Amino acid sequence: MTDRWDVVVVGAGPAGATTALLLARAGASVLLLDRGRFPRDKPCSEYLSPGTTPILARLGGGILGAVERAAHAKLYGMKVVAPGGAAMCGRFVEGARPYSFALPRTSFDTILLSAARRAGAHVCEATTVENLVWEKGAVAGVVAHSWNGQRVTCHARIVVGADGLRSVVARRLGLVRSSPPRRIAFTAHVADVAGIDGVGELHVGERGYVGMGPVGGGITTVALVLPLAAVRHGRRDFRTGFFDELQRFPGLVGRFDPRCLVREVLVTGPFAQWSRTAVAPGGGALLVGDAADFFDPFTGQGIHSALRGAELAAACLIPALACGVSAPIPASALRPYARARRQAFFYKWLLERLIGVGVGWPALTDRVVRRLAARPDLADLLVSATGNVVPARRVLAASVLTQFLW
Repeated sequence: MTDRWDVVVVGAGPAGATTALLLARAGASVLLLDRGRFPRDKPCSEYLSPGTTPILARLGGGILGAVERAAHAKLYGMKVVAPGGAAMCGRFVEGARPYSFALPRTSFDTILLSAARRAGAHVCEATTVENLVWEKGAVAGVVAHSWNGQRVTCHARIVVGADGLRSVVARRLGLVRSSPPRRIAFTAHVADVAGIDGVGELHVGERGYVGMGPVGGGITTVALVLPLAAVRHGRRDFRTGFFDELQRFPGLVGRFDPRCLVREVLVTGPFAQWSRTAVAPGGGALLVGDAADFFDPFTGQGIHSALRGAELAAACLIPALACGVSAPIPASALRPYARARRQAFFYKWLLERLIGVGVGWPALTDRVVRRLAARPDLADLLVSATGNVVPARRVLAASVLTQFLW
């Protein structure tokens, strides 16, 4: 493996694989590193919002077709059950395809990683990035440790941190921040869940919520999301007691057979972690996907923001790499990416944060869900906005927000 590249991408999930694919396709020499081995499971909602489908189509290379050929489910909307029992169901009402895809990360990540390889990215699995290389205040590469114990230094003009919620790149840059509400998710695959009918479900309780949706082959992803404080101070093992916890939600009683657990319970969190900027102040590095800003799984934004963020990163980096010099890309050339992210995600970030706070306030959730149950048009608008087929700013208009309550 050579020690000098145009780009080193850390993390081969959707954000990293898509960034590597686009840059390699543009002619850059790209090294894509991941500490795991593929295919591998990830604790995730495994939901590709309807707004993700046009991105997959733009990526080309048969990616959308591969998703359609893989075992998958289609979700046509979202159902929310409030702590008091009220329920609303919104449908995706705009877009060429009024549904989202849902499929296991073992399948989806492999599709994207294979496309990156075909485009010319050099992929190294089971390789852990330990530190960054610096040159005159700019990031100039990474120090990595491979599966065979070899430590290597890889120089690059740009390092892309796409290594998720616990991003090593973001931590080494000193950019990581956190804010409430902080939650932990326990996710599992369960077969033959009763009552699954083509929509995702969110069941909100007094202290947490459960999200679930089919992913094909009779399998449903089930995620139990609880406040960090409850997990830290509770005396129960939430993994071994996973199904007992689900029975605390009235709308889930009797719908699961513990013998139908087909994948162990995985844990991720705490959420509400973000980076104060997606660009290294001294240049030479930027962040994409969860490494830049983690969305609470309630709105299922992770994969869409990863893919769209990768597109924005590539649009910034391709012309910057074309200048022909070997030095790290300066911060001034990376700032358009930060601006593009703000423009693309600001209203969605705001909507997601409002929903995240509201879910932790049971009385408010009850009121809003009852209102949406009586106003299917509002329910469709909100669900379509969270599905990235309606601009989030339409929901955030004062005239619309007041209708959620009165």
